[in-house]
Amino acid sequence: MDLKKNDRIILIVGVVILIISGIGIALYTAPSNDKPLGEAHVGYNEYTYTWSQKTGEQVIGDSLYAGKSSPYSSAVIIKSDPGVVITSVEFKLDWEDDVTYGLIRKKGLDTLNAIIAYGANEKSDSSLGSGNHSFLFTLNERPKDGKFEAASVQDAQDIIDELTSGKNSATFDVTVTVDTGERIFRLFKFLKDKGNDFELTASYTYYTCNLKESEPPDDSGDETKATGDDGFDHKVGEFYVNLGYGRGMI
Repeated sequence: MDLKKNDRIILIVGVVILIISGIGIALYTAPSNDKPLGEAHVGYNEYTYTWSQKTGEQVIGDSLYAGKSSPYSSAVIIKSDPGVVITSVEFKLDWEDDVTYGLIRKKGLDTLNAIIAYGANEKSDSSLGSGNHSFLFTLNERPKDGKFEAASVQDAQDIIDELTSGKNSATFDVTVTVDTGERIFRLFKFLKDKGNDFELTASYTYYTCNLKESEPPDDSGDETKATGDDGFDHKVGEFYVNLGYGRGMI
């Protein structure tokens, strides 16, 4: 049956609409779930952190003893609070022979040998009669300042603790031996001189974290928004890198 002119026009318009709809459906892309760059996580606040250098001292012992038949051997732990990074530790060992004789020339002087090891890093020194020894170890690099997003202050502190985990303490193996200077043919003096005491202290450099919540942006200022050519406001944001545990950081 022949269609009237109006019916043919309606049919053609309908076909065109169907074609346009098909093209639109084919080209449609579902909105991405990824957060656009510069857009902050909803419910998260920005925190900045800086580091302050400090020093501390730990007395290992002021009357430690190393005998000629019983060397001093101990594991020494240098430890600070959580969230702290220890960058270096310096041991100082002082001693003086306590059993000598001779007015013009000292005789029977002992020899002290000290070995301090931090893992595979081992340092040693020795002295005759007396000595002031120093052993310096570098543990960690100075931490860098930065910022990240967190849901709360406690969450932010947990991030700092995680970043500094294992860097607030170190274990050192200390071994001290004494070779007495008395000869066995001087039997009385040889038996009297059994070893020597010494003093051992550790001074260390460490960094503490200054954590601060960033001020919320002032929408009325030029630093947080700018007006484009299209007349709309465009927000200026920060780019956050994913740390792998659900929080962004740079």
